Amino acid sequence: MIRLDKICVWMLIICFAGMIWSGSLVKPIDELACYVMLAVGLLDCVFNHRWRVYFPLILVLAIMAGYVIYSTFKGFNTLPYIFMDAIIELKPFVPFMVLLAIRPQLGLLERKVFKAIAIVNMVTVVALYFMPVFREYTIQLHIMFLGASCFISMLVYLFCSIDEEGKVSPADMAVILLLLVVGLGCTRAKYYAEAVLAVFFILIYRPGMFKGVKPGYWLLAALVVVAVVAVGWHKFSYYFLTGEGNAYDPTVADSFARPVLYATSGLILVDHIPFGSGLASFASYASSANYSSLYYEYGINNIHGLSESNPDFICDAFYPSLAQFGIVGIILFVVFLVWAFKPAKRLLRLAPERYRYHYVIASLVMCFLLVESIASTIPMQTWGLLAMSVLGLVAAQESCARTVGDAPTSISIESSHQLSEKI
Repeated sequence: MIRLDKICVWMLIICFAGMIWSGSLVKPIDELACYVMLAVGLLDCVFNHRWRVYFPLILVLAIMAGYVIYSTFKGFNTLPYIFMDAIIELKPFVPFMVLLAIRPQLGLLERKVFKAIAIVNMVTVVALYFMPVFREYTIQLHIMFLGASCFISMLVYLFCSIDEEGKVSPADMAVILLLLVVGLGCTRAKYYAEAVLAVFFILIYRPGMFKGVKPGYWLLAALVVVAVVAVGWHKFSYYFLTGEGNAYDPTVADSFARPVLYATSGLILVDHIPFGSGLASFASYASSANYSSLYYEYGINNIHGLSESNPDFICDAFYPSLAQFGIVGIILFVVFLVWAFKPAKRLLRLAPERYRYHYVIASLVMCFLLVESIASTIPMQTWGLLAMSVLGLVAAQESCARTVGDAPTSISIESSHQLSEKI
């Protein structure tokens, strides 16, 4: 018997263990996880005939295939790099949809392994804080990824600490908060905002607390919003409002490259209605690996960090890259986020106390991805893949509860003669 759910879980464990090192030492690990998930989905369809549950994944693959064809006609980049960009863009979507269909349930051993890796990640992050030269020049890891690693480790640890009654022990809660505190050492305003939201959801939020007219709760929500804005305002103002120097000064290029990307993405959305400029054309890794002609069209090819000779800041933020997909693509992206979050909301309605932390995890995954996308491309990297995988594990809980009550089962392929010949 080949257990597809176990293949998915252990692939995630491998990916989680290599998260911090995926920037240089184990670069293909997120692509490998994506390919394994796709293979698992294909096996499930072929041998278990479960094509219907994979309709969302098939739809996403079909949409991306359509954009590949569309991009070849736009002609801003060559076909190999268009394919490269399509694969990169698919990475956060594939694990979520496969896990939603496979519905894996973590066993005691798997939970212990995940929690142990989370603690190892925390210790590693602390060590790397004291080795900046090693971190930057050997494993080539920007300090912001240390904060992201702590946040993802916190989400995984929290998910694996929820008992059958939906509670988390005080000891586990202490580790969860310690992971958040260690992450503060990354000194990124983005992380500070995420940490404020995490503290609110984990320690303060209660199901139904905002129902009805309760001025105290709305005041609390307002204070959380103010705190998030306060911790992130300095960086927001620096990158998007004031900046300093000029666009051609290498020492302050990051303060201009990012606003230029955002401004140009708006122009692209208007000029290339409704499907955008196409894959590998703008603000994506593939558009810098093989320099897109679109940068010349908008006259930003001479800005330091966005030039063909020095494209370091082209792949600097996720949101500008949505211009590649146009207004239609942005609408589809928002629809996907709303759809992906719905299972957590249904869990909360089904049993608020039992599934409170599942809802909290889903909310924090969304906050993490939305905040990080402002000034990084983390959603397209190992951290984003793991965040969406955690969201997929939450969605799988809802799928099991909805279909088989409170005793969800894993999906497996029975070892038949036909299967043993091919696998």
